[in-house]
Formats: sequence, structure tokens, C-alpha cells
Amino acid sequence: MQYLIAILLLSAATLAYEIALMRAFSISQWYHFAYMIISIALLGFGASGTFLTIARQRLLANFPTAFATFSALFALAIPGCFLLAQRIPFDPFLIVWDTRQYLYLVGYYLVLFLPFFFAACAIGLALMMYARHAPRVYFYNLLGSGLGSLALVIFLHLVPVEQTFALIYVLAATAVVLALPPLRASAKAFTFVLLLVSFYFLLGTDVLSIRISQYKGLRVSLNLPQAEIIARDWSPLGRLDVLRSPAFHHAPGLSLASPATPPAQLGLFVDAETAGALTKFSGDTRPLAFLDWASSAVPYHLLATAGAPKHVLVLGAGGGADVLLALYHHTASIVAVELDPHIIALVRDTFRDFTGGLYRLPRVHLYQREARGFLETLPSDARFDLIQVSLLDSFAASSAGVHALNESYLYTVEAFARYFDHLTPNGFVAITRWIKMPPRDNIKVFATAFAALEARDIAAPSAHLAMIRSWATATTLIKRTPLTPAEIAALKTFSQQRLFDLIYYPGIQPEETNRHTILAREYYAEAAQAILAAPADRETYFHDYSFNVRPARDDQPYFHHFFRWRALPQLLATMGRQWIPFIEWGYIILVATLVQALLLSVALILLPLAFRTSSSARTIPAEPRAAARGASLGSFRVFLFFLAIGLGYLFIEIVLIQKFTFFLANPIYAVAVVLTGVLIFSGLGSLAAGRLGFRWLARAVGLVAALALLAAVG
Repeated sequence: MQYLIAILLLSAATLAYEIALMRAFSISQWYHFAYMIISIALLGFGASGTFLTIARQRLLANFPTAFATFSALFALAIPGCFLLAQRIPFDPFLIVWDTRQYLYLVGYYLVLFLPFFFAACAIGLALMMYARHAPRVYFYNLLGSGLGSLALVIFLHLVPVEQTFALIYVLAATAVVLALPPLRASAKAFTFVLLLVSFYFLLGTDVLSIRISQYKGLRVSLNLPQAEIIARDWSPLGRLDVLRSPAFHHAPGLSLASPATPPAQLGLFVDAETAGALTKFSGDTRPLAFLDWASSAVPYHLLATAGAPKHVLVLGAGGGADVLLALYHHTASIVAVELDPHIIALVRDTFRDFTGGLYRLPRVHLYQREARGFLETLPSDARFDLIQVSLLDSFAASSAGVHALNESYLYTVEAFARYFDHLTPNGFVAITRWIKMPPRDNIKVFATAFAALEARDIAAPSAHLAMIRSWATATTLIKRTPLTPAEIAALKTFSQQRLFDLIYYPGIQPEETNRHTILAREYYAEAAQAILAAPADRETYFHDYSFNVRPARDDQPYFHHFFRWRALPQLLATMGRQWIPFIEWGYIILVATLVQALLLSVALILLPLAFRTSSSARTIPAEPRAAARGASLGSFRVFLFFLAIGLGYLFIEIVLIQKFTFFLANPIYAVAVVLTGVLIFSGLGSLAAGRLGFRWLARAVGLVAALALLAAVG
């Protein structure tokens, strides 16, 4: 029984460690390193299978010692390998120019591979030893894995992500104590004390601190004069830092002609990336005039032609900049939606004196919800004069393209249609994004807005759209009814005063565009005209453009997916190696990860097996070779069976995680729920399979396949 509990703890620690590494790399680098961690974990498990196959006899003959040794190595590798990985100077932004980065990436693989290899060796060895009771052993393995994913979410509520490694270490070390051969009381006491001391050292010091990339906003801002972190909080949603420096200012896309400057601000960072600012506010809106000199302020000037807005909805309120902008324009009622409760607590409670109790004001109605989920639960008769989708990501992250693989349900055709449904007759949706070169984000927003208007059977969608750009941001407007001459005049006046460029409004002339921040080619105006053209011309534009700017939809919610492989030859021909900064970095990391994983899989899994097979073949007499070939054919069928089962299992998990991300609003929660449910019920299935025959197994596989097919077509 003690081995079963040890397996449960090892399995829980392994999965918790995998998810903790994903979170840690989201802070130190960017979230797309999660894919690398998954491939490393699978590589460790695959290599362990090869190793156990080769060393089977010797390990089984010394099972108690071998199991305890692998368990101990896993426990020690949890903090040790994380520390070593933090010392590897891997820089993803140099991977094309500096060939050493490939060696550093291999170093990441080899170092982080070890904990998964040791854990898999211990678990796999137990399955070999107790093959007759494999369903029961596998049940404890899967149950532990499911509980581990759930435990990690709980850990992330209690301590920072780097200290979760200490808690995971305790799980693994407890498994080691259970796996040790019978000890005297004094030896057990010594082991327990050693465990406590090492746990205290890991939890009570900063030895496990995360090394943050030099390109992330927090590292950059810490170079400002007198910069210091004055508050830090954490949750499964991310690590939250508040930075103070007299030189820190955050005003995205502020006009270069602005006569107003921001008051004192505190930097807000989520996972070490810029997430806005807390702006000093005393109740007097006059110091907030700088907010009116950004492109995101344009809808208020159009609404002012009919009086001050009465009801405004801010999606992604964050530190409160868009709420302050609404207050500056005398909005009667502001509904602010923010997902992260820790950001809300900072504005409402921790820095209440600094922010003027912004989220406690009578006019501000705050909801701690995911923006799209909040929209879906609104009453059908809820109407707003303005729905403002905040600038949710930082300039550095956006321009680097690190969101390339990220799902977003805020920028889909279905989401835009929902925004449209909740507008008053003269209401606007305003969506602001960073300017990228070559352009893609804002073109895709405009295309999505047009598709949403078409989905609502609007007779002349072009009459409901407008778009302007500053030197750093662009704002797209969608109106419930056609824009009026007074609103168009206000749009022109607003843009002229702030030296912003008009991209589109109904009736715009070519000479009105590209007048202030002059581009060599006015991509945006060209894109707007192409999107509003006949369907065939629009399709030609989408097909020929170098980036994927087709509207995103709920069934493929990858708004940030811009890179197109078939455009690569054109980019190489026109820009050479200079094309690299202009694609989405998520793909660079993904491709590099795939190549590394394939090479290391061959080196660590296939080559050792091939060498062993060829060596064994030379020792087989000629007569039994026919029987050996038959056995090989049977092994190949087993290989195909488990390959199909494994791929099907992974594909179902991936789809479920995507779907649950929509409902649970965050990938970490989606991963925890899906893995916990799938793994625990898989464990129960394993336990039941030990009592049922092959016929029931075949029925179960068929039922899963049928349900998956039904979900796909339904």
C-alpha cells in the first residue's frame, strides 16, 4: 500500500511541477514556453520507457532500492533543475542571429527533462513490478496526476509561483520517505528533520526567484530613476507587481501635440509585462486632460454631438485609465469589468488614497468577471452609449508578437456582434490596438467589425464604421446606426487637433489620409477600402496579403494568429533575415521547440531502442527468427494502438481545454479543470478495466470515439 500512496504523490508532484513550470516561464519569458514544457515532459516520459526497457532485469531485481532512488532524484531535481534552468542565458530574440541560443535551448531541454525522466522511471518501474495489478497501479497514477493539477491551482493562491516548487518538493519528498525500505525510528526522525530544514530553506529564501527576460516591461522599468517595487501579489491569473518611479508615465498613443501631461502614476505589471498604470486621482478631473489626447478618446467627441454619454461599459478596466476617461467626459454611469480580483483590490483598497477610491465612486459599478462572459450574461435589454475594449496588452508584447498562439474571445465576429446588440441607437463600440509594422492587428479588427455587421444583416456596413490612428495606436469605431455628418465633422476635428491620421469614415477621400504620421504606403486606408469592396475583391485581398487578417471566430479564436507560412518566401525575398522581427515570436519558439523535440526524441528514445534491437537480432539463431519477426509485427500493432490512443487522448484534452477557456475565462483554470476531470475519471476507468474484459474495453473506446465525433459535428 505504501508504494501506491508513493505513486499517487509522485504523480501529483509531476503534474503540479509541469504546470508550475508553465507559469514560471510565463513570467520569466512569455506564455508560449508552455508548449516547450509540455514537449519536455513528454520527452522525459518517453526516454524513461526506453531506459526501463533496456535496464528492466537489473532494476526489477533491485526494485525497492531503484524505486526509492528514482523518487529521491526526482525530489532533488524539482528545485535543482529549476535553479539550473534559470542560469542558462537563453534569449529567444537572438535565436536567429546567435547560434549559441540553440545550444542554450538544448540546455533547457536537458536540464528540465531530468525531473520528468526520474519521476517516469519510478512510476514505470512500479507498473512493471506490479504488472498483474497494473489497473490498480495506473488508477493511483492517474488519480494523483488529476489531484496534482488541482493542487497547483490551490498552491498558486497561497504562495508565489517560485515557492510552489517548495510545496511540490514536499509532495515528492514524502513519496521518498514512503518508498524507503524499513528504517529505525532514529533514521526516520533524521529524514523528517532533513525534509523540514530543506523545505524551510526553499520557502524562506529567494533562492528560487525567477530571472525575468530583459525585454519584459518590469525589467525595463526597473532601470528608471529611483524605481522600486512597492507591492506584489499573486494568483493563478498571474503575478502582479506595482512599481514606483518619478519617471514612470503610461499614456498609450498620447498625441505629440498634447498640452497636458500625466499626473503621478504607479506602474502595473502582470507576469512582469506592462498592464497599465494607477493614476493619481483626487476627484478633480482636470489633471486627467492628458487622457483626452489619445486615440481612445475619440468616441466621446462623437457622442458629444448629442450630449454627454449616460452609460459606458469598459471591458478590461485594469488600473482604471478608461474609467477615468469616462469620468473626465462626465459620464453618468460607468460599468467596469475586470477579471483579476487582485488588480481590483489594488485600485479599490491597497492604493485607495492614491487612486481616490476610483472603484468605490457612486458612478462606477465594478464587476469582477471575464469580459466576454460578462457580456454573454447581460440582459438582452441592457444598452450602452459606448462599449470600450481597453488596450489589454503591452506595446512590447504586442510588437514582439508573443500572443501569436493565444486564444482571445474578445476579438471574434461573434463577440463584435454581441457588442453591437448592446448599443443604444446612437451608441459606439471603440476598440484600440497598438500600431504594428507591417500592419495587421487593426486591419483584422476592421475586418472583424465589418463581418459582424454583415452577420447582423446591416444593409450598408460601411456607413457604420470609422477608424483613426496615432503614431502608436489605432482606434476602430462601430456605430449602431450610420454615422451622421455632425459625428464625421467631430471625428475630423478631433484628429486634426491631435495630429492623428484618418483611415476611414463614410465618404473619406484618398487625400485625407496619411497626413501627419506619414507612412511610405498607407496600408490601413488601402485595407479598409479592400475590406469594404465586393466580396470577390475582399477575398483576393485576404488571400494576397502577407499576414492573416481574416476575421477570427469563436470556433477558431486566434485573433493574434497573423503569420502565414506561404508568405515566407516573399518576406525572405524582400526583407532577408530582417523579416524575423515582423512575425509572431510564438511561431519561432514553436518551430524551434518542435525541431529540438524531434532530434532529442530520436537521440534519447529511438536510437537506444534501435541499438538494443539490432544487438539482440545478432544473438538470435536462424531458426527462431521467423517467430521473432512475428513478435515484431505484434509489437508494431501494439505500438500503433497506443499511438492512436495517446493522440486521441491528447486531442480531446486540447479541445476541452480550449472550450473550457471560453467558460472559465483563463487557461490555467481550464487546464486544471480539464486535467483533473479527465485524469481522475481515466483512473476510475483503469480500475474498472481490471475487472472487465476486452469486449467492454472495445465498447468504451467506441463510445468515446462516437462522443468525440458528435461533439465535433454538433
